[in-house]
Amino acid sequence: MARLLLIPLLWLSVLLAGCGQVFVGFVSNPGNPGRISGTVSAVQIGFANNGAGTWVTITFVTFLNDGKLTSVNFCGDQRGQFPINTFAQVQFNTGISCSTLVAVSID
Repeated sequence: MARLLLIPLLWLSVLLAGCGQVFVGFVSNPGNPGRISGTVSAVQIGFANNGAGTWVTITFVTFLNDGKLTSVNFCGDQRGQFPINTFAQVQFNTGISCSTLVAVSID
């Protein structure tokens, strides 16, 4: 019985050892496949904190399709995959701060 009481105490100690640096993230459907197509209208490189204190490279891509602009954040430097003013069909897996590129088809 005493061992069961030590588990919450140990867990609390681990959390407090982070000195307030505790991150709790939520994604409703991480890893779900996504698709988007459209004319690549903007590509920009940036950086984001992954929630664990590490900065990761992100490529922001904006697609124009039927007069609507849609942006997707892809993990890593993917600028070479998206030439401006070309039509692209893209498959990706959603993530917390960025989506993982699966396939790109340029027409």
